[in-house]
This record gives sequence, C-alpha cells and structure tokens, in this order.
Amino acid sequence: MSALSRARLSVIVSTYDWPEALDVVLRGLSEQEGGAFEVVVAEDGAGPETADVVERWRAARAFPIEHVWQPKAGWRKARVLNLAGLSAEGGYLLFLDRDAIPRRGFLRAIRRCILPGWFLASKRLHLSQEFSRRVLEERLPVWRWSAAHWLAHTPRELLTSHREARSPGALLPLRDRRRPWRSGQPEFSPPYEGYGFCFGFSRADFERANGFDMRFVGWGGEDEDLAARLRRMGLRCGWPGPRATMLHLWHPAKKGTMPSNAPLVRETKTSGRIEAVEGLRELAAELEGQVSANRVGSSSPVSEPEKR
Repeated sequence: MSALSRARLSVIVSTYDWPEALDVVLRGLSEQEGGAFEVVVAEDGAGPETADVVERWRAARAFPIEHVWQPKAGWRKARVLNLAGLSAEGGYLLFLDRDAIPRRGFLRAIRRCILPGWFLASKRLHLSQEFSRRVLEERLPVWRWSAAHWLAHTPRELLTSHREARSPGALLPLRDRRRPWRSGQPEFSPPYEGYGFCFGFSRADFERANGFDMRFVGWGGEDEDLAARLRRMGLRCGWPGPRATMLHLWHPAKKGTMPSNAPLVRETKTSGRIEAVEGLRELAAELEGQVSANRVGSSSPVSEPEKR
C-alpha cells in the first residue's frame, strides 16, 4: 500500500436540484468499507431540500459531511467543484455525481488503486427510467446487489439498452484486467461520456493542475479538460475494477439544452497548458477578496453563503 493510499479520502458529491438522488448516493456511501472518509456535498444552487438531506446525514453520523453551496447563475459545476476541493480536508479527492450510486466495495476498490502517477475513472451501468423511479420511491438498496444478482435476476426493462441487459458486463468484465498496479496494461478510457461521475486524484495533482477550469459554464467538458491536463502532467488513467462500477440513475439529457464547451476542450488539447486558466487559485483569491471586503464594512457586502 502506497503512502498516498493511506491519505484521508474526501468524497465530493456534486448535486443540482435532485435531493432524492443525492440521498440514495449517500445511502450507498454509508455502507462502504475500507477506511474512514469525509463527504463534501457540492451544490450548484437549489432550494432548502438539499440542505435538509445533508442535515439528516450529519445527524446520522455515518461519516463526516460538509455542504458547500453557490447560488444559481447558469450551470457552474466547475466552480462549485473547486469550491468543494478548497473545503475538503483529504489528501485524495474523489469526485462523484449525485446520479451515480456507489456499490458495496466501491471505496475499497478505489483505495487499492490510489497510486502515485495515476488518476482514476470508472464505468457505470445505466438504469432505465422506470427502474430509476422505483429505486428512488421504493428505496431499493441496489448498491447491495452483487454482480451475480444483476446477471441472474435483472430483466431487460431495468436497464437502458438490450446490450446492457444481455450482459451487465461493467459489473463483471472477466476479460478486462486493466488496473494501475498491473504492468503493461493499456490506459483506461471511460466508456460513455466523460469522467465526472467518478474521478479521483491526489490533492497535490489537483492543485498542480489548478483544479477545474471555471470558464466551463453549461453542460459538460470540465472533466475531460482536467483529464487532458492531468495526462499532460504525466499521469495515466486507471480503472479500479468491477467493484467500482456505478449505477447511473436515469434523468432527461441535458446535452443539447445548454451551451457547448467543446471549443474550450479543443483549446486545452491543442495547447501546452497543465493549469486551468481560471481555477483554484483564482477562486481562492476571489473568496479572500470577499472576506476582506466584508471585514472592512463594504457598502455592498457579499451575501453568497459559500459553506453550510
């Protein structure tokens, strides 16, 4: 076990107007094994319902939990993830989406793959619209279901495609032996779109890259942008294995309803940059400026609550 793998783990869960899904993700985290961890809920603007979910879990004492928040001003996921990164105390940061449920054994699999020179991403099994509704309304503990259970008992209507129904292979991919500790294995590229639903790296690497680029406003791309810069730093992408496969709740697609960030991703991939243009340092300076303004009794004090 590397010294990095013994570092405190901060699990950062991004959320946006879906407290029911967040609650299920936190339920999945509450049954994890493999060492202590903290949770930071990163909320990109919503009503009081998300804060209520966080308070219930704080009272349950299943894990230490913090809540960072920013008001709605467009889709500013990159900014709120940086805000959570500044708030987190762990030496290793694991970013999850509030629509991706971690299965039992998830964090143990992650910890085994925390190695210098690597960042982590994973796979997901897409649940159907109707089954996702049942998971939320009936509180089905799908994170407890084993791979054998999914393979033996999952009818097609529970998943989004017949291909997944025939073989939920993300849960039990016998031929896929890619792991960071195995020499000679190809680098992992996550299927589907992006890294953001499960994205892990050391705090040191996150800070060296200056975090997520806050120029990304609107749907997607902030995770792909950071992955490109991490690779430019010399890191490789590893897969933690089938136990790290997540269960993705159905929701209406946001792609196509928001501005595209593809030009920013292309700019990063053609540049030599490893640092975000507007990232962690810029956000830290912004927050310090707000605190200083309030300390001297500014005539227009900042009212934005950054942490709850």
